[in-house]
Amino acid sequence: MKGIWLARLQNLKRKPFVLISMTAMTVIFAYVLSGSVGSSFPIFVATDDTTISGGVLEELQNKDDYTITVLTEEELQETMKKKTDEIGVLLTEKTYTVLANIESDTVRMLSLEIETIYNELAFEHQILAIGGESKWEEVEKRLVEAKSFQVNKSSMDESQVFRYDGALQSLFGFMLYFVFYTISINVQFILEDKRSGVWNRLKLASISRFQLYFGHLSFSYVIGLIQMLLVLLVFRFIMGTNMYDGFWKVVFICSFYVLLVLAFSLFVISLVKTVSQSGVIISLLAVAFAMIGGAYWPLEIVQSEGLLAMKWISPIYYGMEALKRVTIYGETLGGVITYISIMLLLATLLIAIGITLLEKRTERYHSSE
Repeated sequence: MKGIWLARLQNLKRKPFVLISMTAMTVIFAYVLSGSVGSSFPIFVATDDTTISGGVLEELQNKDDYTITVLTEEELQETMKKKTDEIGVLLTEKTYTVLANIESDTVRMLSLEIETIYNELAFEHQILAIGGESKWEEVEKRLVEAKSFQVNKSSMDESQVFRYDGALQSLFGFMLYFVFYTISINVQFILEDKRSGVWNRLKLASISRFQLYFGHLSFSYVIGLIQMLLVLLVFRFIMGTNMYDGFWKVVFICSFYVLLVLAFSLFVISLVKTVSQSGVIISLLAVAFAMIGGAYWPLEIVQSEGLLAMKWISPIYYGMEALKRVTIYGETLGGVITYISIMLLLATLLIAIGITLLEKRTERYHSSE
């Protein structure tokens, strides 16, 4: 098995193009199509340097939904003339102005949040003016411990509410899609070794079948997982993509997805005779699975019942749903255990079937000789 790893590492050193290109394309496509580097929305803000406007600005800067660029009022006016598609906000002591060319959900949400901050700060300043700092601390404590009213959200199952994050949709979708190619190309070395006779020579060298399969599959697994880790690290720690405190949960789910793709690729090569045939089939299926699995667009916007019914045959669907659930929807790993279990079950079945078919073909090939 050690010899197999050394041979595969030497081949990767000579031909690193697949790993590098698939990783690079994932980063490029996810970055370009996400609409922004992270999940936050850029906003240009100017204030009149009063206490109230400064407080509103500070509250906005503490929110993860926005990336704030602070300018003077003159700079803000000039910027909005040049960048007509951007959003600007002018904060004064008693009011605010949102500068935008079009009325959108983002503008409306921003206006609502700013108005809420103004009301909260006005209430705080009234209490401070009447009773001082000690009175405000007392009121703030009471507001936390005993709210005047409580709203219970129980009319709708929150897991059924559609939430969309363009940055994560693009990142997860293209990452799952391109790693499909990386793993399948690496798994094809099994078929290539069998057809070239290298597989039989290794068996004559007292290497068991288990070691042969485990050596090839474990190497392909590690390469696929490394590619996904590289992409996730770049987006999380370099580009600053918001993963909703679910980074390590994402890594854990990716480990099961890589296993499922590995098993599926093994199953495909067990049904074909040549590497070129498996390459064509993998290419067609990868595109199809990405479309019906929600990699290119959220399945929530798909209206066709036929396409939605086909999602269950796509390995990408299970990975995509699990990843979105532990990030955008804030679920725990226990909340996506169904998707993880299905990926593990399908991987086990496909590996068993794939190895069985490959061994039967090898026996038929030798008997015909």
